[in-house]
Amino acid sequence: MVTTSLRELADHEGPFVSVYVDNSGNIPALRAELAEKGAPPPLLDLVDDTLTSTEPGRTGHAVIAGGGEVLVAEPLPVPPPRPVVRVSPLPYLLPLLQFREPRTPYIVALADRAGAQIRGVDSRGREVAGAVPGAAAQEVAWLADRAGATLVLVAGEASVRAALSDALGPRGRRVVELEHDSRAIEFDSPALQEQIRRVLHEEAELRRRAVVRLFAQERSRPRGLAVEGLAATTAALREANADTLLIDPDRLGDSTVGVGPDPTQVVPVDRPPHRTWPRRADEALPVAALAARATVVTTGHADAPADGVGALLRHG
Repeated sequence: MVTTSLRELADHEGPFVSVYVDNSGNIPALRAELAEKGAPPPLLDLVDDTLTSTEPGRTGHAVIAGGGEVLVAEPLPVPPPRPVVRVSPLPYLLPLLQFREPRTPYIVALADRAGAQIRGVDSRGREVAGAVPGAAAQEVAWLADRAGATLVLVAGEASVRAALSDALGPRGRRVVELEHDSRAIEFDSPALQEQIRRVLHEEAELRRRAVVRLFAQERSRPRGLAVEGLAATTAALREANADTLLIDPDRLGDSTVGVGPDPTQVVPVDRPPHRTWPRRADEALPVAALAARATVVTTGHADAPADGVGALLRHG
């Protein structure tokens, strides 16, 4: 798996190839489509090689290549509803943000009377591992804090995991007790891994809904910290005042914006300043947000902002 930090993608030069496909896809046909859309031969070879070496059994794959290298190549837990194949000046990130595995920092404590084994992923995406004698809640909490984990999953012997879950308490993080039948469950158990994936997806959806609710609340307040529509949202991005960008890809559709030499300099196409180039909004706005260190959240049609885009602001 190759994963360049999405914030770093703005530093690479196009053209970019962005591909989101089911692993059962026809690679020669995909190459022909990319070639027809103008992908240079070196990028075609890179995408070919990447998809040919895809791990069997996965349901989908994301590949973004540009500047003579593969920048993102990672499996998707679910296939995209339809194949996405683009060759464009900017990378197309929305499907990756929608369908990739959640990036929530978390730890799993697998506990018994002798202690707790710790595994997880920290806030920088690095794997975490450790051991806590006696399953002491204070030490487990210390490891969670060190990892920046906002989610703690507790598995293992029923009585021990229940006591550990109670002792940990919320403390600014969500604590979830994982139930299972076996006393001797291991980290690599398929049943445990499936529970972990399920909770991570639940957590990601809870966070997405919380952002959407906050946006609706701020939008309804006089002088609330939310804006919507292409004009107001691009202004927030230019001013580095967007904390979270909200996008409904369907409503945004094929809209375009002007983009300057700096990826954060995005403007509506009806009033472009000097030295901007027309770009698809669904490509330019996520790149601008990530370059400005904002997060990107996709919304459903029922929650869509005006023009399909909005932003939670950092300040009024």
